[in-house]
Amino acid sequence: MINVLLVLLNYSHDIATALLIVSGILMVLLYVKREDLTTGSSVSELADFYRINRLITEGSLLWILLAGVPRTVFYKRYEWSYLAGDLQVGAIVVKHIVMFTLVGGLIYYWIRLSRFIKAKQLNK
Repeated sequence: MINVLLVLLNYSHDIATALLIVSGILMVLLYVKREDLTTGSSVSELADFYRINRLITEGSLLWILLAGVPRTVFYKRYEWSYLAGDLQVGAIVVKHIVMFTLVGGLIYYWIRLSRFIKAKQLNK
């Protein structure tokens, strides 16, 4: 039973990563379209949508960190490819560099969008 739970945990980690990427893309799109989305009284609608997306983003990040611990501990037992051998370590490093870069971009737009919404709400 524990084996199945660990495999499910690994899959949920991958799903959380995908959800983080999608919410990051949405954060960028919201930022790019911020002026168009805040005409008239739609600032509060954008703020509500932003808050929901922020919760999804925070939840995804938290789950990636929490599920990443057992995934790391049990990686060799459940995911290690003996055919790829030590070469997969380099692939994992590259994957994490790409993911940290994406998360860095997400955080950049997250902060910018948050500041924009706060400024718009203060200027109402």
